[in-house]
Amino acid sequence: MISKYFNHSALQGLNRIGDLFIPGDAELPSFSASSSVDHVDDLLAYAPPDDVSLLNTVLGVVRLLPASTLGWLMRRMETSNVDEGALGGLLRQLNFGLRGIIFSLYYGGKAGAGNAGKTPLDVIGYDLRRVEE
Repeated sequence: MISKYFNHSALQGLNRIGDLFIPGDAELPSFSASSSVDHVDDLLAYAPPDDVSLLNTVLGVVRLLPASTLGWLMRRMETSNVDEGALGGLLRQLNFGLRGIIFSLYYGGKAGAGNAGKTPLDVIGYDLRRVEE
C-alpha cells in the first residue's frame, strides 16, 4: 500500500497497533487482515499537515517498539483518564486519535485491496446505505 501522507514504517505501525485494538476472531478479520489501512488517505486528507507529520513519526516509532513496551503503552493509554498532568493528556489524545482512525477505517465499509473476504460490516450484517422505514 502506498500512502500520500504516511511512509511505509507509519503504515506498518498503524497495522501493528490496529491489531492490538482489533485482533479479529473466527468471523471478523484482524485490522491488518482487513486491509483497511489502504483507505487511510481518505481520512488524512482532512487533517492538518503538522498533525499528520507528527502521527507519521509516532507510528514509525510504534513499528519499532518491542512487544512488551507497546503493551505497556497501550495499557497506559487505556488508563490515562486517571492520569493528571501533561502526560495523561497526551496519552488520552493519542488513545482517542488512534482509536478514531483505526475504527473509522475498519468499520468504514470499504474493502482493502488485500482483503478477498467480507468487510466487517458484511460480517455483522450492517449496510451503511440501507435506511430502515
